[in-house]
Amino acid sequence: MEVLILKRIPVEELDKRKFLFGSIFLLSNRLQALGDQSLMGDDLTLRQWFLTVMILQFDEAPGPTLGEVAKLMGTSHQNVKQLALKLRDKDFLSMDKDASDGRMLRLRLTDKSRKFWDGKEEEQNQFIETLFQQTTNEEVQKTASLFQKIFKTIEDFDASKETESKTVQK
Repeated sequence: MEVLILKRIPVEELDKRKFLFGSIFLLSNRLQALGDQSLMGDDLTLRQWFLTVMILQFDEAPGPTLGEVAKLMGTSHQNVKQLALKLRDKDFLSMDKDASDGRMLRLRLTDKSRKFWDGKEEEQNQFIETLFQQTTNEEVQKTASLFQKIFKTIEDFDASKETESKTVQK
């Protein structure tokens, strides 16, 4: 019998949506702890690693702005800036003012960062393989589809809140 860790309630007695919602938080916390532990020897955190992955989603030149990366990560400008400053101090990242708008900061990975992550690719691939070793391709596909739908719902919710906020301000 599968048991939810929080209250020892059998999973089959829970609303599956509530189980999934709570499980997302549990997975996030456990993955962050595991990632932080595995990156400790490299003096990095999982959130710093995630920031570099998000930067790689953009064209290298001119590099994404702090705001673009914050939006992609689903976090605040201030949170990304704190992470970026720590990576800059470790020479993994440069932060430069935009050539046409000095108020914007552009983020670029350094050669040191690229070399470091090139050496970690096989290790990261092995971690993903191990993490998903008990799942089928169909389960992965269905979960990815579910997450895409949840992300879309959150985007719609954010857009309606933004519209509502603008209406209230008028």
